[in-house]
Amino acid sequence: MTNFITSLKRIIYNCIYFVFLFSAILSSCKKANKNPDYPIGSNEHINAWMLDSLKRYYYWNEQLPANPNLSLPPKDFFNAVRNLSDRFSYISIPDDPTTSIASNRNFGFDYATVSDQNNTKVIGIIKVVLKDSPASRAGLKRGDYISKINGKTLTATNAQALQTEILGSDRFSLGLTEPVNNTWTDTRTVELSKGIILDQREISKVLESDGKKIGYLYFLDFNGGLASSLRPVFSNFKAEGISELILDLRYNAGGQVAEAAGICAMIARNISFDKPFITYSGNKNGGTKTESIGTAATFDGTVNFNTLLQQNLGLSRVYILSTAATASASEVVINNLKPFIQVVLVGEKTRGKDEASFRIFDARRPKLVNWEMHPIVYKLFNALGNGGYSTGINPDITVNEMSSLPLLQPGDAADPLIKAAINAITGKASKTSVASTHLVSDGFRADRILMDSRVQSALQSTVTTHRIK
Repeated sequence: MTNFITSLKRIIYNCIYFVFLFSAILSSCKKANKNPDYPIGSNEHINAWMLDSLKRYYYWNEQLPANPNLSLPPKDFFNAVRNLSDRFSYISIPDDPTTSIASNRNFGFDYATVSDQNNTKVIGIIKVVLKDSPASRAGLKRGDYISKINGKTLTATNAQALQTEILGSDRFSLGLTEPVNNTWTDTRTVELSKGIILDQREISKVLESDGKKIGYLYFLDFNGGLASSLRPVFSNFKAEGISELILDLRYNAGGQVAEAAGICAMIARNISFDKPFITYSGNKNGGTKTESIGTAATFDGTVNFNTLLQQNLGLSRVYILSTAATASASEVVINNLKPFIQVVLVGEKTRGKDEASFRIFDARRPKLVNWEMHPIVYKLFNALGNGGYSTGINPDITVNEMSSLPLLQPGDAADPLIKAAINAITGKASKTSVASTHLVSDGFRADRILMDSRVQSALQSTVTTHRIK
């Protein structure tokens, strides 16, 4: 009996010892896996917060480095862990322009630097002038020609360097030129300073050709509230009885999925709230989910879906104008309208952004990290499961707007892209390449694009959506 009690005590003692040992090991592991308490505001603290979020949401979360250097400055850290396949993710601090990607927007214009085939003549051509901007107040307009930037004559070798000067400046000068009697003649110098630019209004009109009424609509961004603000335009199109629509997205670098879905809801026939519209494919945490057009159009709370349906045009076809600056939410419109109606793309190949992000920020109170992330979270597909346009969407009718100079104002029926769309609508042209050889000043032709500020800014845009439940 004594031996039995002794053996039992030994067994109990051993059990207690192993339980204690296991608990100590488990506790040690937990402490080892827990992030250290980095000082608030330090690079380590900021980067650890970013890494935790990326591990959950980032499309390439399984390829994140195991032990990244948390001591790097936040932007350097983000770029160090970003996947090599990731073209568009970025971080910034709101209201801190030093952390944002620079663009020409604060000056209110975009331009392209072009040359003839042999680079014997190089000029800048203004493509976009924003309303109520420093550029518009200086009298600049679409189609103006630039000979100098900061007093330096544009050449094939300095085109990008001079654009970089603009991006790094708060103030700079443009030397303008005009073709006079087949000779380029400098006319005036314009000084531009950065300013605050408000959202831009759309341009819309009804064009008539061969007895057909054609709606024309041009806008630059899919900013929040766009679909709601365009309801009067679509109401007017309905009242005018248009039978065709030209949607000019040639310079539209995108924005909100909600606004893209809202615009589509006012264009295509047979639309209802529950019609599948967009499929999001994320990592293992996010999975794959399909949203209806009604859900997609209303997730940001800026519009009631029934009010969109009241302005629906019921079209079976739409003509969309594009260039290499057509990106993100613009491409969602192109790709995701195709299951509903015929989409005829006129112009050039689009940028190729078949991915979406949402804003990730520190929601703690008080906020401990000021940086915000816009990482790629989803790949995008339409209701038929078609996507994969990362190299761009090819046009059905190829037209280069630079083949005909001077550039005309948005909505001008003689603009080469609009003209090609009208010709296709009226049966004057088939779905083939459309060439134009209207030349200016002693036969100058824009054979080479050396730099395009609008295309470069489009490279930085992303499709913005929400966290899919």
